[in-house]
Amino acid sequence: MMRRLAVAVCAVLLTVSTAGSGDAEDFSVAMSAVAPDASLSSATTLATVAVLALRNARVPAHAVATPAACVAPPPLRHEACVGAALSALSSGRAHAALVAVRAAAVPAAPRLRDAGLEELGDAAPPWRRACLVNRPPARSLLDFADERIAALYSLPDDIHGFASYCQNCTFSPKWCNNENVTCATLLTSDESEKDVLAAVVRKHRLLTRVVPLGSRLVDLVGAMTDRALLVCDRAPELSPLARLQATPLGPPPCLGTDECPFEPQRLIKIANVRALARYPSALRTLIRLSFRAEELADLTTQARKNGPEEAARTFIAAHPSVASLGEVRVAVLLPASTDREAYEAHSFESAALLVEREIEAERASRAAHFKVEVFDDGCSAPRAYKYLTDALGTGEYGALSAVAGPACGAAFADVARQSPAHAMPVLAYSPQAPPPPTATGLALLAAGDARLHTELWASLMSQMHWHRLAVLSETATRAALDVVRLRDYEVAHSELPDDGSGVHEELISQWAKRTAEANSRIVYACLEDAREVRAALCAGHGAGLTPGAGAVWLLPAALPAGWLRAAPGERLACSAAQLAAVAEGHLRAKPAWEAEWSPQARDAWATRCAGCVPRAALLYDTLKLWAAALGRLLKANPAAIDDLHRPEHVRTLIDDATSTEFIGLTGLFNWTLSDGVHARTTPLVLQQWRNGSYETVGRWERGALNLVPGALRWFTSDGRVPDDGGERCGLRPLADLLRTDCRTAFIVLAALLLSALVGALAALALYCRRRADREYRAHLEALRLRTYGLKPGGLDRWEVPRERVVINRKLGTGAFGTVYGGHALFAEDRGWTAVAVKTLKAGATTEEKLDFLSEAEAMKRFDHKNVVRLLGVVTKTEPVCTVMEFMLYGDLKNYLLARRHLAAAEVGLNGISTDEAAEEVSPRRLTAMALDAARALSYLAQLRYVHRDVAARNCLVSAHRVVKLADFGMTRLVFENDYYRFSRKGMLPVRWMAPESLALGVFSPASDVWSFGVLLYEIVTFGSLPFQGLSNSEVLARVKAGHTLELPTGLKPQLEGLIKSCWRQDYKTRPAASEVAAFLADSPRLLAPCLDVPLDSMPLDADPPWRTARDRAEARWVSWAAPASAATDTTYLSDAPPGEGDAFLPEPATP
Repeated sequence: MMRRLAVAVCAVLLTVSTAGSGDAEDFSVAMSAVAPDASLSSATTLATVAVLALRNARVPAHAVATPAACVAPPPLRHEACVGAALSALSSGRAHAALVAVRAAAVPAAPRLRDAGLEELGDAAPPWRRACLVNRPPARSLLDFADERIAALYSLPDDIHGFASYCQNCTFSPKWCNNENVTCATLLTSDESEKDVLAAVVRKHRLLTRVVPLGSRLVDLVGAMTDRALLVCDRAPELSPLARLQATPLGPPPCLGTDECPFEPQRLIKIANVRALARYPSALRTLIRLSFRAEELADLTTQARKNGPEEAARTFIAAHPSVASLGEVRVAVLLPASTDREAYEAHSFESAALLVEREIEAERASRAAHFKVEVFDDGCSAPRAYKYLTDALGTGEYGALSAVAGPACGAAFADVARQSPAHAMPVLAYSPQAPPPPTATGLALLAAGDARLHTELWASLMSQMHWHRLAVLSETATRAALDVVRLRDYEVAHSELPDDGSGVHEELISQWAKRTAEANSRIVYACLEDAREVRAALCAGHGAGLTPGAGAVWLLPAALPAGWLRAAPGERLACSAAQLAAVAEGHLRAKPAWEAEWSPQARDAWATRCAGCVPRAALLYDTLKLWAAALGRLLKANPAAIDDLHRPEHVRTLIDDATSTEFIGLTGLFNWTLSDGVHARTTPLVLQQWRNGSYETVGRWERGALNLVPGALRWFTSDGRVPDDGGERCGLRPLADLLRTDCRTAFIVLAALLLSALVGALAALALYCRRRADREYRAHLEALRLRTYGLKPGGLDRWEVPRERVVINRKLGTGAFGTVYGGHALFAEDRGWTAVAVKTLKAGATTEEKLDFLSEAEAMKRFDHKNVVRLLGVVTKTEPVCTVMEFMLYGDLKNYLLARRHLAAAEVGLNGISTDEAAEEVSPRRLTAMALDAARALSYLAQLRYVHRDVAARNCLVSAHRVVKLADFGMTRLVFENDYYRFSRKGMLPVRWMAPESLALGVFSPASDVWSFGVLLYEIVTFGSLPFQGLSNSEVLARVKAGHTLELPTGLKPQLEGLIKSCWRQDYKTRPAASEVAAFLADSPRLLAPCLDVPLDSMPLDADPPWRTARDRAEARWVSWAAPASAATDTTYLSDAPPGEGDAFLPEPATP
């Protein structure tokens, strides 16, 4: 039975892990039954009994109808009935059922598993129908086909009045109605049995009448033992009929697959474990549910007499064990089998078992059985964690509500770290540090936060003006030392390994020597093992760290009683007297409840828990607190016992335990939430060891240490407060203020002075930057940017509300920021217009903002079909945007590059396109594009503007293949001299610039014509890079020396002459843009593809291939915030701020 329970519960737990945490509050177990007698009333009674048992176990349940195939008049077809019952279970119409089956035809386990079902055992002892006679000669039921034998077992109707029990219910076959035939009288229990036996009589033509006597069967048979009797009933050997001196008759043979009434049968329990995943207690209740044979017979009789509901209630009232309480457990992990001398495991075990006994004695108020399971972890983290994993495999996990312990720090830390994986609360009954943040919500530090002891020592050192501390710790206490204030004092710290090799005397001795060499006199032994504490004291004696030499020892408070005495067989490096001398005057911090326990309380606890030390009372209180929280949870939500590890239930338990007032043997439990973990807060009492006993010298509470005046005694030669062994220096006041040594104080002072110097330099740099901004604004005015009307409100009439601009894609990155595609609504009657939106990058400088707005100021003056139009601006909210007309095909360079293959494949010898696809790269199309750019430059020249950056990348192509000039970030007005002198240091597109621009920084419409000649080169070569293969410095030197681009072969003479005229060294002799436009208009097929120039390659990294590190070093012309065209092939002379030794251009000669 227990094995079946464990297997079923494990199956449910596995199902729960995958079933999710859906709401199970509306779920109700549907219970069905198939009765052994195949009657509907008996089946309903059995189902109702099971439902009442489940409800008493606080599981919602209801009865459902028995499958129709199982309540038909006999004889029933067994396979059909069982199949119908299993179908109802697997389909969810029923969740559990009691099913009467033939013993030889029980559904196989694989068949059940395939349907998600599980057999939970028998609900009653196996039974079979049998017939008995108390006198010979009958040996088989078939003998009653012989009239001579049948006549011997005939009973008159008037004997004992048995016929009056059931009038008109006696079955008599027609051949017994013959007056010349004497038939035997077959006595049975109830009408369902009568129906089954009647079928047997008819089948074998037996000379037998069947008389049902109900509950009077046993009494009447007992009163008529003086006569020959024939009695048939189900399981007579398990009923009072077994007391009769009777002989069983051989049953009729069962042939083929016919139903056999006398075949052994079982009443089995089958459950849909998937459906019952949220209610393991339902399975436990069903497994415990069982009937004796006489109880089953009595239930049948009572159901016919009083109805199924009443019969079931009567049975449950008479058998309360069917609805017994569930069980919850707490595992207490104790360090029993360990060499470490830490904690009194036997005392803790006695206290834990005392809690179990006391709670089990409170029968009236219990919501479940409370069990304590003690496990010896041996202070080993692997053993402690193995217990949890083993609990998962044995089926105990579901009832395990929490783990108390382990007591040792290292084991507790590992178990607490793994607790979220098991949703397992961890109760600390010894001082422990909080676990990692992922596990803090499941830990209850009932003994307080171990770091508070370290805080106390930090407060003591502050009050004593001690700033140097030597620490000896172990892995188990590492987390308790995680206090910043104390770490600042450490000058010598050693951590002993947790390798299970016993006391590390050599390591401890080395630590003591280093402590003495560092002249550290305040010594903190943060250890759990009393053996290592004794070894540390002996090592301290050998190193001269004695109270007489000014050493002050800080020791743990959880050491067991008599810890100063060496254990049997222990060899110390000092004598007992020397050990006592070193320990004299040491300090410890003890919980106030333990330090201030009255003698009466100690005696009462010792009487209540024989052999228990006071610290065991804390475990007692912790378990009592947790048991009370469990009781309140189960009374409020009985179904919680099925899933104690559900996150809501775990949170409820922890919240209840920490918020409900609880006063135990150790006093009132007050909780605080620090770093996400609940820890009990209790004052700490500072005690000093003097003459074999502890004296209270201070109290630490709410973060403050209050020393008892005059209570501390020092064992130095002069009786004064010992110092910490630190050096004395002129910066000692600062060192004391910072709680550090002189060297660190000097470093801090130097750092402060350095910070002040850096701050002063930063302020100076800020001042210089603002001064430079003011000078730059003045410089802009000198460049006559005021002509643009660039002043507050100058762009107001172009302002577009931000909500009327919708951005839906990114087109690229420009000089000032990102360019997006989208739509804008400029007027309600015009609808949404496709636009390009250029945004100013975040964190732009004042200079960049001015340049960005100056471009908008320039564009608002332009109105030409070959110039990209400004449609609006967004300047009142960040980020600042300009809204321009959308150009479908993007820039001309990429347009040409994308169609280069068409030009190479589809242009004939005469320069005329051979198909429609090549029309886009035909001479007519190329000439029209060049003409559009020339007209744009002519228009700008008329308005006295110079573009300064005419290139294919700055020409955009519209949906109708019209080329429009764009990117006016470098555009400037020219005035009376018809040129613009660029006096700033800046990054410029040298491959497109005229010689005078490179040499003198002079820009004019003629310099734009030079750039237009380079543009013509880009068009006919379909996007080839000018001066390909040359570095920036080489291009600069070449152009300044009077050289130009090498033209490709195959150019028409007229085009070659036009380009060369654009590249004349004397800018005054170059044609005007209007003249170039007229020339192109007169030659509509002038430009033809020339593809013998190799195409440059786009690199995968950030730098172009023609820009090497050497090139960048040689051509380092510097700029601050010059308007660059980012994300293009423009090669600028620098990408860094100006330096002291940088030069830009020679100043022009003074005329």
